[in-house]
Amino acid sequence: MKLKWRLPLMMLVIMLSVVAAACSRSDNNGGSGDNGGKGEEAATLTIMAEVGSHTDAWKSVIPQFEEKYNVKVNVTELPWEQYRQQLNMQFTGGRGSVDFDLAYVPIGWVPEMQNPGYIAPISEGGNIDQLQLDDFPGIENAYFGENEDLYFVPYMNETHGILYRMDLFEDEQEQAAFEQRYGYPLAPPKTMEQYKQIAEFFHRPDEGLHGVTLMGDNSLLLGFHFYNRLFNYGGDIFDENYRPAFNNEAGIQALNDVKEMFEFTSAAAKQYSWGDASGEFLQGRSAMAEMATTIAQISQDPDQSTIAGKVGFSGIPTANEGDQDIKRFYLPFGFVMTSSSDAKEAAFQWIEFATSPEMMEQAAPVGNIPARVSVLEGPLSEQYPYYLPHSEIMQSAKLLPLPLIPEGATVTEDLLPSAISQFLNGNLSAEEALNQAAREVENLMESTGYYSN
Repeated sequence: MKLKWRLPLMMLVIMLSVVAAACSRSDNNGGSGDNGGKGEEAATLTIMAEVGSHTDAWKSVIPQFEEKYNVKVNVTELPWEQYRQQLNMQFTGGRGSVDFDLAYVPIGWVPEMQNPGYIAPISEGGNIDQLQLDDFPGIENAYFGENEDLYFVPYMNETHGILYRMDLFEDEQEQAAFEQRYGYPLAPPKTMEQYKQIAEFFHRPDEGLHGVTLMGDNSLLLGFHFYNRLFNYGGDIFDENYRPAFNNEAGIQALNDVKEMFEFTSAAAKQYSWGDASGEFLQGRSAMAEMATTIAQISQDPDQSTIAGKVGFSGIPTANEGDQDIKRFYLPFGFVMTSSSDAKEAAFQWIEFATSPEMMEQAAPVGNIPARVSVLEGPLSEQYPYYLPHSEIMQSAKLLPLPLIPEGATVTEDLLPSAISQFLNGNLSAEEALNQAAREVENLMESTGYYSN
């Protein structure tokens, strides 16, 4: 009898002790609040990302997030060349169950993660109305699936444009010589014809100066030179039935435009990759560069650029001055949430925190081009003069990400650049190159069921 009486009493004492300890923790922390309950063991959030400057930017605010939410953030970074392969291996090898909660990716990768269910709608972690989505240009492209759910929140939006040497464009002698030769003032080009004439004017290889920097390496970057011109002339990658819409007069004119511009580049430009091209421009060896806003950002850094403080940025010229509603590809990078994550609430908190205007503004100088208009047009625009023209492009162009279908990357990063390269190197005519690419695209799309009906 004595043993039966002591056992319930011991259990009661233990229960009272647990309750007392919990009350003590609540009193010390002032309730759970934003910090998720400091004093408790921190939750853990794992983010996969590529090694890069905008990754460095959002990493810089991790300590503040950890302090606010009592969440430990681990970041697994991989070089760009390995990153996509590793993501695919994680998803397919684990049948969708992975050991990370968020991935930082370009929007073009989202469909191949969303279609099989590897990533979850952002709303599974919290109320998306809290994200102030109207501040993101192009946000309509971030909704996927039959229910049109938000699966992607931008952190960095990159556009292509014309970087130009303000010291050359504003030089009085250069201005006078240009106007005498071409009959109009020297200024950033508005049309493709002006662009060619300015490149021709500044192309002085004997003086170590080229008219323009382009990227001829067989890659997406070469593709961008073609796509921007294709849109100018009314062409497109696909029609509404996913048939090729580039092997036509618009495509031929766009290819010929690209080839003409290479007349005013370095002789090595047809082999230039991103690093080669950025190095040439940042070392002051060309008057213009047809590149992305990332290089405009790097050009401001005197440790990486000999022309710091001398670089302007303007949009890709149109076929005719005043052309409106021209399509432009852009490259948004941002966060997606994995379906298998057990920390979706914390993942949402991270997205809301890192993409907030305050944190974007704080992190931008580390190496990011903010995705929010309010930040682009805020106080940082005085420090980074390319922010305002970039913001104008983002709001005025008909923004398109690269085709948001699983086959989109193969078409835009492989099949079309290969055909363009063959044309530039004299292996195929413009018509032959485009028809070859069209056949390859149709074969790919047919094999994956786009033409079954």
